[in-house]
Parts: sequence; structure tokens; C-alpha cells
Amino acid sequence: MSTQELLEEGLVPTPGKRIRRTGLHALTGIRFFAAIWVMAFHYGAAFTARAHMPHLITVFLEHGELGVALFFMLSGFILFYTYQDNLQTPRDIYKFLVARFARLYPVYFLAILIGIPLHARLPTGRELLIFPMLQSWAPPVSDIGYSWIVQAWTLSVEAFFYLCFPVLLLVSRRTMSPTARSKTSLWIIAAIFFALNVVLRTPSYHPLVPATWLTAHIILPVLCLPEFVLGMALGALFMHKRHLNPDAPTNDWITFAGILPCLFLIASGVNSYLATFAAVFCFGWSIYRLADGRGWLTATLSSKTMLLLGGASYSIYLLQSLIRQSAHRILANTHPGHDTVVAPILLVLFSCLIFLFYEEPMREILRKLLVRKQSPKVLTEAGKS
Repeated sequence: MSTQELLEEGLVPTPGKRIRRTGLHALTGIRFFAAIWVMAFHYGAAFTARAHMPHLITVFLEHGELGVALFFMLSGFILFYTYQDNLQTPRDIYKFLVARFARLYPVYFLAILIGIPLHARLPTGRELLIFPMLQSWAPPVSDIGYSWIVQAWTLSVEAFFYLCFPVLLLVSRRTMSPTARSKTSLWIIAAIFFALNVVLRTPSYHPLVPATWLTAHIILPVLCLPEFVLGMALGALFMHKRHLNPDAPTNDWITFAGILPCLFLIASGVNSYLATFAAVFCFGWSIYRLADGRGWLTATLSSKTMLLLGGASYSIYLLQSLIRQSAHRILANTHPGHDTVVAPILLVLFSCLIFLFYEEPMREILRKLLVRKQSPKVLTEAGKS
């Protein structure tokens, strides 16, 4: 494509203008299922075993921690798609970091506050690392990442990814730019990081993992970084596909047919390497194809209900242990066992309210406070200004 054609298609930036790409709504819906899988791992995996439920269900829920890898890969994919040609100046990088801070910190800080009455004290000592989100910046043999809020270790890892992203994006412009590399080269890069994730079993890394040379000497965010970079590589492939044929349909039945065997493998209790292979392939396949899917699955994930639940997935993920503890304290003595049923329902409802009336408004407030208002010209993906 000529330079003019690239400009008109919104594939490279016009000086002084920002590319604004269309939303990938189905990927928002996927977030809800990732959050629910992790929640079910913490809430229900042990219960299903005690209740002698089907082995496939129990084993699948026991692998719920794999949902974190889906979050990391989604993050790399969406950030690459959104910012691939939009971080050109120091101000762009500052605005990116402000946007990430506004995305993470309001709900994160709320979770810290909710934890105070549950802990019956204020954070002390190394727990103070939760405020700058540094608690997971240690080798994963340590338990520091679980300080105060168990699930918040992943937010600390995400914060590391965000700080690295401008540098990774700069490197990717030479190695993964959709307009500079052939499709074969991009697939090779994606295959390398896919293999790295499987060989190292990166989705299994979390605080308090068994000691090995890697887990004892390398900090947790670096060990998880291949998942994020694989998402970026898939983002580059997706954009390359759009450049070549933006109207090419992606059949949702084929997408679904690729997902089912992977989920079955995970649920069947295969060894950790095969489970990791199935999970990473399933996540990559789902993200790459549903980003521009056509059909029933994409439509379902892009529905208003799923967009709300996907938007609330951050709170569902982060607040799950806090809501469960709260429900247990309130109901355990008067209605034993009811907290197990009530907590998930309360969590989803509370998270939707937080998303609508706290998370989204606070994000806009922080952006306005921290970024001086300007009137930038915007170039849409269709080339309209």
C-alpha cells in the first residue's frame, strides 16, 4: 500500500493527529468469563470435589488460575491494537500512563479501603508496597504478592507491563510492525512466544510457587511478560490481516470448534505442559478470531449485557475474596453455608454498580485532572477527521 493509502485507512498516523480505531467489543465480553473462571476456582473448586460432581467440572475449576493468563494476553493485544502508532511523543506516553493509572487505581484503592475493616487494622511493613503496586515485583517464591488483597498480585504485574509497554512498542515497530514485516515473520515471532509460554509454563506462575532457579532469581512480572508479549504479537498479526483484507469474515462456528477441544483437554486432567499448551492456544485463538468475528458467538459477547459484565469484570476479579469474607462474617453464624451461594451473586451485582457509578466516572475525573485539556485532531480508522 502507498503512504497515502495507509494514511487514508488509519494505519499510520498523520502528523498532529491521533488514530482512533474501532472497538473490539467481543473481547470485552471475554473478560467476564475469565473473571468468573478465576472466581469459580476460589469459590467452588473444593466444593465440587466434596459434592462428588463430575470429574471434568472439578478439574476445569481447579485450573481457574489460568484465567489470569487470558487477562495478560488480552492486555497485550488490546494495548498494541490501540497504541501501535499512537505513542509518538513524551506527551503521548504521559497520557498513556495516566489512562492506565485511571483504569486500575480507583477500584484498586477502593479494594484497599474495604480490606481495612476485614483486617481490623491498617497496612503495615511490606504491606505498604500495595500502595505503589510493587508487591509482586519480587521472585515468585515469595508471598509478598499476596499482601492485603490476594488477587491484587496480578495488578502489580499489570502495572509493570504498562511501564514496559512504551519500550516494548518501540522495539515492536522494528520487529512486529504490520506494515514493515511479512505475515510469515509475524507468525514466527508469535510462535516463539507461544512456545516460550508453554515451555516455561508461564500461566502457572504466581506468588508462593515451588522454588526453582527461575522462580528464586527472576521477579514475577518478568516471568509473566511472555504472555503479554504474545498478546502484542497476536495484535500485530490481527492488524496485518486487517490491512490486507479488512472485510474478510471470521466464522464463529470455526472459532467455537477450536475452543472446545482446548477446554476439554484442560478439564480432562492432562499434565501441566499439555494443559498450558491448551490454555495458551485457546486464549490466543479466541482473541485473534473474536476480535473481528462474524456470527452468533461474537454477537453474544458484544451484547449490552456482556459489555456490562465485561466492564464489571475488573471489580469481579479484584473484590472476590473481600466480598466472600464479608458475606461469611455476616451470614456464617446465622445461615451456615448460605454465604457460599450469596457471595457470587452479591459480587456480580456490586461489581456492576461499581463499574457504572464509580469506576467509569472516576476514570474520567482522573484523566481530566491529570491531563491538560487540548483540542487534538483525531483521524478515525475510516480516514474521517
